[in-house]
Amino acid sequence: MRKVGLLILLCLYTFTCAGQNTIGLPQIINYSKTDFKAGTQTWDIRQDSRGMMYFANNEGMLTYDGSHWNVYPLPNKTIVRALAMDAADRVYVGGQDEIGYFSQGKNGVLTYTSLKQLLPKSQNRFADIWRIELFGESVFFQASDRIMEYHNNSIKVYTTTSEWMYLRKAGNKLYAQDKASGLLQLERNEWKPVITQQPMNNVLISGMLSIGQDSLLIATQTNGLFLLDAQGVIHRQDSKPPANVNLSVCTRINAGELVAATTSEGCLVMDFNGRIVQKISRTEGLQNNNVLSVFLDRDNNLWAGLNNGISFIAYNAAIKYISPNKTNEVSGYSARIYKGELYIATSDGAYYVPLSGSGDLSFSKGDFTRITSGQHEVWRFDEVNGQLLMGEHIGCFEVKNNSSHPLAYGPGTWLFKPMSSVYPSAQVLAGTYAGLRLLEYDQGRFTDKGMVPGLQESIRFLEIDNNNTIWASHPYRGVYQLHPAADRKTLSFQLFTDSAGLPSALNNFVFKVKNRVVFGTVKGIYEFDAATGRFVPSAFLKPVFGDMEIRYLNEDAEGNIWFCSGKKIGVVNFHQPSGGKPFTITYIPELDGKILLGFENIYPYNKENIFIGSEKGMIQLNYEKYAGNKQNVRILLGQVRALGKSDSLIFGGYFDRTAKGYRQGEQQVMALPKGYNSFHFEYSSPAYGQQNNIEYSYQLEGYDSRWSAWSSRPEKDYTNLPEGNYVFKVKAHDNLGHESEVISYRFIVMAAWYKTVWAYIIYGLLFLALLYLLHRWQQRNLAIQQRRFDEEQNRLKYIYQLELEKNEKEIIELQNEKLASEIRFKNNALADASLHLVEKEDALVKVKDILASVYKKNGNNPEIKNALLLLGDVEKNNANWEQFASHFDEINNNFLKKLKTRYPVLTNTDLKLCAYLQLKLSSKEIAQLMAISVRGVEIKRYRLRKKLNLPTEQQMTDFFHTI
Repeated sequence: MRKVGLLILLCLYTFTCAGQNTIGLPQIINYSKTDFKAGTQTWDIRQDSRGMMYFANNEGMLTYDGSHWNVYPLPNKTIVRALAMDAADRVYVGGQDEIGYFSQGKNGVLTYTSLKQLLPKSQNRFADIWRIELFGESVFFQASDRIMEYHNNSIKVYTTTSEWMYLRKAGNKLYAQDKASGLLQLERNEWKPVITQQPMNNVLISGMLSIGQDSLLIATQTNGLFLLDAQGVIHRQDSKPPANVNLSVCTRINAGELVAATTSEGCLVMDFNGRIVQKISRTEGLQNNNVLSVFLDRDNNLWAGLNNGISFIAYNAAIKYISPNKTNEVSGYSARIYKGELYIATSDGAYYVPLSGSGDLSFSKGDFTRITSGQHEVWRFDEVNGQLLMGEHIGCFEVKNNSSHPLAYGPGTWLFKPMSSVYPSAQVLAGTYAGLRLLEYDQGRFTDKGMVPGLQESIRFLEIDNNNTIWASHPYRGVYQLHPAADRKTLSFQLFTDSAGLPSALNNFVFKVKNRVVFGTVKGIYEFDAATGRFVPSAFLKPVFGDMEIRYLNEDAEGNIWFCSGKKIGVVNFHQPSGGKPFTITYIPELDGKILLGFENIYPYNKENIFIGSEKGMIQLNYEKYAGNKQNVRILLGQVRALGKSDSLIFGGYFDRTAKGYRQGEQQVMALPKGYNSFHFEYSSPAYGQQNNIEYSYQLEGYDSRWSAWSSRPEKDYTNLPEGNYVFKVKAHDNLGHESEVISYRFIVMAAWYKTVWAYIIYGLLFLALLYLLHRWQQRNLAIQQRRFDEEQNRLKYIYQLELEKNEKEIIELQNEKLASEIRFKNNALADASLHLVEKEDALVKVKDILASVYKKNGNNPEIKNALLLLGDVEKNNANWEQFASHFDEINNNFLKKLKTRYPVLTNTDLKLCAYLQLKLSSKEIAQLMAISVRGVEIKRYRLRKKLNLPTEQQMTDFFHTI
């Protein structure tokens, strides 16, 4: 092992920041405080076994799952400067006057537990915790004035007389740096000095890495790298890093490299000899150059905690970005590797860089140089007959010794196409802004033969089929079939549009793949059928692309077809069947929208180096690494919220840890009231830097009948779920077909209170009560009906009785009327009889007077005398009042008796007058009956009214009715 240390010592080179970068830079994703909504500074970074990221931030601890950020402040709202993660994913944190840990709490919510109460009151005030290390079964918290060891729920404090400056576990040892005592090592609960030739008390350590089993590589903030061997010998380079370069934090990134965070130069990737492998700073895409922390995640990508923000550096990704001009952002149109150098055609001229090594050429180090005389837009590099030709805005050129030499000035040149497949081709066609240019090749030199007359359209797409027929396409005109004359000096052509079978006259592009000329259209791939003279869908490529819009095709050496469709890039791999088809289509979603629309270009040099034209320089894709990525796609279920009258967090994203992984425990199954029947689920895959590759599918068992379609949206909402048991399941897959396991979350939406068991019991009781009340109601109704029936019967009886009484009364009335009629009749008869009597009496008087006169004249005639006597008897009988009164009272209900009784002063004559008036006799008739004059009758009536005390307004007959 000593030899290993000495070998490293001998390989140490001068520490410098002036080293060249690799030509390919990793993708950098920057997150600002507006993204994670917390403080600006990030001091430490960790990752748990599930892939979740944790950040020590000014406003607490941050978590990030690839889609969602969450902030967890400490109780005293202090800055979190240090983190540590144990094997159980417990996150230890340290801040000012605060130490503790975050762990899974109730309902999977990350909960903080403070350890400060384990300190005695005399020691519970301390400054910031700068580093936390796990060693053995203990957790060590380093502040400036103390190191605290947490073990078995107790804390032991290691104080210092000067200042604790650094704490780090390296290998199986724990080291600390004391300002006065230098480098110390923990042995048997004591900090003992590490025996060295020179103390490490005059430098600031920023990183420590174990090399082998007996050597220690020490990085310092301002003094470079040191090697400590097993004998305690410290080897140091004489040179120091340049001024203003401060290595704040260092960490290993692979077996031979480390990354250092600097305060002014971003991140420096170095080998163990101190050589700069790569510099990642603001120029390369970082938000700023002041880096406070760096971390290598489980996918070997870098995270940088900045003075203002957080950056993800896809250091291990298969995609790199090449910027030929560091000071000016240029568009990359095409690339070509020629004689060990990479040439790139851009919107601001052409650039080249020497390549070193083999394999992934993005790791070649060097700076791009601009080709002399190439000051205009350069569209294309083509290698023809072993020469490098360049199409430029002002003509066509040949590149020799990294300089451009004009072949012809004039219309800009798009591309070069040899007219023969046999090397070398004696004639080369150049597609230009205004038709075709002919170049001839002889004895290693190209000669311009001028423009070919005939077609004067811009020709950017040109191919020659196996029959030597020349095809050209114009995106806005159609497809041209070109027919050069035998001497190549003239050109005839035929234009084909949608009338010849093409889906449209627009956006048709000609390419040559699989040794056949095909045409990319808005509805798939077409070929020309010479027999019919029409374009038909390609029988070979139609099953591959279907009706997909194709704007670019290129075949690589492996037979794969690279294509552009819209803003997407993909490759058809015919060596990898899938889904029952003899090919696999792989999209590169990381590059969506980054290609140059209208100027698509893919240069597949080999399977490790695919160069793609981009809006910003050139993109290099290591397809072998990309396709061979066996990364296990993971899925995390984040927060679950129930939405009702308020927003309630029912799951915080942390399941119970079991032997089979993280699973939901029975105590985490929530039963929610009916009022919380809308839910928001958050989920993500911790595939940082590859979020564009990830899609999700979900299913809510108990509600969804099938899995959803794949979607990139990392959240799902359900509203107004009925009561029941539900299981929300979600899974993820990437663009390479790798699929994650299914993660599930079970919950219960309880029935509304009116659907619970107790409610149904109450309903049963209420139903019984209702039946009882119904029974009572029926009884009551029966009683009421019976009472009403009885009342009706009584009413009917009463009515019947009334009818009887009415009938009886009517009968009586009829009888009374009959009696009255009889009385009236008898009275009338009595009156008539009285009148007859009066008449008879008058007649008898007259007869008596006549007989008396005869008797006097004839003397004492006995017969006349007897007749007179007889008439006297008759007169006497007629004048019998008593007999009349008796008959009258009998008929008129003792009228005269009642009247006499009430009015005793009445004489018989008065009573007789009353009887005559009752009989409704006229005054004349009464006068005849009473043998008085009519005047006498009136006088008697007047006197009678006096005796009866009748007022003048009362009728005599009305008075008599009262009697």
